[in-house]
This record gives sequence, C-alpha cells and structure tokens, in this order.
Amino acid sequence: MKFRWLLLGLWLLAASWQNGIQSVSADEFAAAIKKYGTEQLIDVRTPAEYAQGHIHGARLVNIYDTDFRQKVLEGLSKSKPVLVYCRSGHRSMVAARFLDSKGYTVINLRSGFNDWKARGLPVEK
Repeated sequence: MKFRWLLLGLWLLAASWQNGIQSVSADEFAAAIKKYGTEQLIDVRTPAEYAQGHIHGARLVNIYDTDFRQKVLEGLSKSKPVLVYCRSGHRSMVAARFLDSKGYTVINLRSGFNDWKARGLPVEK
C-alpha cells in the first residue's frame, strides 16, 4: 500500500515540474488559437508531414533538425503562450518541455494533428 502512495507522490511531483505546460484537446487548442492568434503557433513535425496539411498560420520547426532548439526560440515572446503540435502529441510534448525550461508558457495539442483532422477542424495545405 505504501508503494502505491509513493508512486502517486512521484507522479504528482513529476507533473508539477511542467507548471508552464497545458496539454489540451483539439477543441481547446482551436479556442487557444482563436484567443492568442497564430504568431506563436509551432508545428514540430517534418517538412513532409507539414506539406500534407497543417494548421493555418503554423510555423514549421522540425524537431529532428540539429538546430531545433535555436530555431524554435526565434521570434518568440514570453508575454503570451506558445502553441505547439505534432502528429500525435509526443514530439510536441518534448518541444513543450524544452520551451517550459526556457520560461515560456506552452499549450500542447495533446492528441496531435491526427485528432485535429479527425474532429474536422480546418487544415491548410
């Protein structure tokens, strides 16, 4: 029983390390875009994925590029949230953690672009 409480405590501690990150549904992400605009909307997928369709106004910064950390910070402001997404939510969470470590507030599309498309939200090619 004590082991379960220890695991729960560790999980809560790990979650608290990401205070500046919100992982949200596609509908909530769309609302955040409407509220904050697309100035800080970042797609961290590959160029091929981006070319197949992306969210209008998203800036492509391929997370696999060797200079990703430098590129992703270009032009960002800490005065409003950075919105990040990828295909399924995993790569964007890696990017979100990096941005959070640099002091940015981040909104991550939890289930990624696949969920965005599945919900019929607008896609640009």
